[in-house]
Amino acid sequence: MHVCYLTGEYHDAAGGGGAESYVKTMTHALTSVGHQVSVIALGKNNEQTLDGRVRVIQAPVKNLHWYLYRGLPFGKSLAQPVREIEWSRVAWSALARLTDTNPVDVVETGEMMVTQQLVAGSKPPLIVRGHGNRLAIKRFTKSHVGLGDVLGRKLELMGMRRASAVTAVSKFQASELARDLSVPEETIKVIPNPLSPALARQAFAQTNGAPGRPGVLYTGRIEFNKGSLELLRSVKQVAARVPDVEYFFAGARHSSIDDRALESALGVNGTREHVQLLGHILWQQLADWYRRATVFVMPSYYETFGISVIEAMAFGLPVVATRTGGLPEIVEDGVTGILVPAGDSQALAEALIRLLSDSDMRTRMGRAGQERVRSEFTVDRVLDRTLAVYESVAFQNRER
Repeated sequence: MHVCYLTGEYHDAAGGGGAESYVKTMTHALTSVGHQVSVIALGKNNEQTLDGRVRVIQAPVKNLHWYLYRGLPFGKSLAQPVREIEWSRVAWSALARLTDTNPVDVVETGEMMVTQQLVAGSKPPLIVRGHGNRLAIKRFTKSHVGLGDVLGRKLELMGMRRASAVTAVSKFQASELARDLSVPEETIKVIPNPLSPALARQAFAQTNGAPGRPGVLYTGRIEFNKGSLELLRSVKQVAARVPDVEYFFAGARHSSIDDRALESALGVNGTREHVQLLGHILWQQLADWYRRATVFVMPSYYETFGISVIEAMAFGLPVVATRTGGLPEIVEDGVTGILVPAGDSQALAEALIRLLSDSDMRTRMGRAGQERVRSEFTVDRVLDRTLAVYESVAFQNRER
């Protein structure tokens, strides 16, 4: 079977977000069992074959939406729907050129590249995999929702309704998508994101070294939606009880938190002394930070899954996460970690203090989390379920 992924970016060496990590993991998993895989990503006009198996085609895009957003007074309201159209058009045009010489059996993409389905013409069967959407994030964070956000989401949903199948990373997201698409929830296949085999090998083979200073690790963008400011606000309370605590933020800055807001949070009662902003960390180096940490934290307002959570659990870390989105499906409160309300820095601090002060609890939760990852989130577990969807869609297409 020839499977093609459409994605905004393809990170082979540097890592990336949850959706990018998922595509990378699945491309290598599929080729390892004999399937052909191509990836069409936005970027400079380029093509390469990685590891002799995965064909990566980068399609150039002019990003008109960015110029609208920055350059025109009314551009912000148009940027989102324009992006949906131009990204989708570029990706599917590249797909059409690919299928001329190498027919594709199944296409999978996220929610941002589906509007080309509204254009008549022969296309390979499409599977849309939901990873979350901008409109939902804004609603969960109580941010301003503009006309462009609503129009962009409408375009996504129109394209998704023409897909051959829709999958979701969690039951929470399946319910969200079913409601948006006005379809029965059971028609949305729930398939969790898999743990990267490269990280799994390091996690399951790890040996614990001598304990150092207590460390709280967060991996992800420093972003408003991710609860980064709430995490910084917890430092004062935690440090009062655990004076030698260190906080590690492994992720790049996001425009939703400006310099003033970040500096204000860091400037509270010695917070800066306990915080290391590491910037973007290559995935090859993530294992070192998971090993160094004592507790992992995911304080998001909205999270459909949380790939970094299962990575941390694989390394035996107990997790403090918010009780929102798909996170409660991964973190079992009192078993593999502690769940707290989103946006509550005090509850976040109290949970971190409990874990940092109780080594037996950390060990028990860490072991339970690691076992859960082994049983539910390895690539072998996810691959079989994914292939079942791909094969059913491809078979239906051949029968027509």
